[in-house]
Amino acid sequence: MARNEQRRRTIRRRAAAVVTALLITATGTAIATAPAVAAAAPAAPPHGAAADIRALLAAVPGLSVHAEHVLDGGDRQYTLTFRQWADHRDHTRGTFEQRLNLIHHSLDAPTVLYSTGYELDESDGTSEPTRLLGGNELKIEHRFFGPSTPARPDWSTLTVRQSADDYHAVVTALKRVYRRKWIGTGWSKGGMASVYHRRFHPQDVDGTVAYVAPHDVDDGDDRAYDRFLATVGTAQCRADVQRVSRQLLTHREALGARLEAWAKEQGYTYTATFGTADRALEFMAMESVFAYWMLWGEDGCDKIPVADANLDTLWGWLHFSLDGLDGYTDQRIGAHAAYYYQAATQIGSPSPAFSWLDDLRRYPDVYDIRNRLPQQLRGAAPDRTAMRDIQDWIDREGSRLLFVYGQWDPWGSERFSTGRRTRDSEVLTVAGATHGTTALAGLPEEARTRAEGMVKRWARPR
Repeated sequence: MARNEQRRRTIRRRAAAVVTALLITATGTAIATAPAVAAAAPAAPPHGAAADIRALLAAVPGLSVHAEHVLDGGDRQYTLTFRQWADHRDHTRGTFEQRLNLIHHSLDAPTVLYSTGYELDESDGTSEPTRLLGGNELKIEHRFFGPSTPARPDWSTLTVRQSADDYHAVVTALKRVYRRKWIGTGWSKGGMASVYHRRFHPQDVDGTVAYVAPHDVDDGDDRAYDRFLATVGTAQCRADVQRVSRQLLTHREALGARLEAWAKEQGYTYTATFGTADRALEFMAMESVFAYWMLWGEDGCDKIPVADANLDTLWGWLHFSLDGLDGYTDQRIGAHAAYYYQAATQIGSPSPAFSWLDDLRRYPDVYDIRNRLPQQLRGAAPDRTAMRDIQDWIDREGSRLLFVYGQWDPWGSERFSTGRRTRDSEVLTVAGATHGTTALAGLPEEARTRAEGMVKRWARPR
């Protein structure tokens, strides 16, 4: 899960090569006409090996082609938008344009649907399943992120079902071009979204590979995170990470003043979200423990400050453990209000006890996810049945699901599981991997061969 944009950039940087980026501008519009996917489809251009891919895409109802770029090796990258209903239950409420990024390899190859879970990453890098299969990759921006937002957003339509219906509409439309097998995948919140898509539209893709995807069935019980933080890594490294979090609060006046001065210099504020720099610092001290294991694992143990570290060293640790400080400002948190809304209303969020800080904490509610929402959204009613419904579907009907987690990643404390009636599925943990480095390639040879074989089998032509 990306708790701030800078951290998510680090995760992507460590997980795969990011080569180039295309910049496009696409604004959502509320218009009365129905998405063209609901209309009769015109005849498609020739579909053979020499087909004009851009012409094929342009013929898809509701799809707009904004740019085309030839990549090294001959693949083509397309920046696209797709017209979506703002509310799939009520078509009178208009539409918006959802951003897509397509890497075209071959019409004869399988297609991987990559769920970002957040705003679109427009790089030409591809996911592990795409590279494994030699396939095409279609990345989809989640509704309410970036420009993929209705002109008059109704936050009650930001649900896992509405998002799954978005994906269904896209897959249905693009299958008239890409007729081979489809595999769903995603990282963190994107992995979660790929599973939600399967629950509501199980036939859209032929298998799902969800990486480091948390699954919080009971958001009121976060003891799994406490158990993880009490046992992860070596006893010495674990104790040192907790100790330095105490040091941050022991020196809270000096560090809080430095944080406030830094924010002012950078043009950031803390007033709307945390209220004060002191509240923000207390949150960061707790978050530094969670984020440290998420980002660094045992590889960062030798970088932990000593017990008598000076203020400069502690300030540097705050930057290192959190991968930057801007993600906790009003400006950055506000830009990801959609994530915090989903976490507060349906998908849940971690809230460890951080009991070793009890005697130093001043603000018992500072870690509450609702306090990171804009004021007007903090009263949104939670739906605590949504994640139980997802798990019940997996247990009763789920099939061709591969869940991959990292040993050092606290987000895997609450994870997807399979039931007795789940078919052709597996949950795997990659030793020594963090949130950003978890991959099938990191598994022992036997497990890697088995997992990669599953994905290849799911994508094999009938």
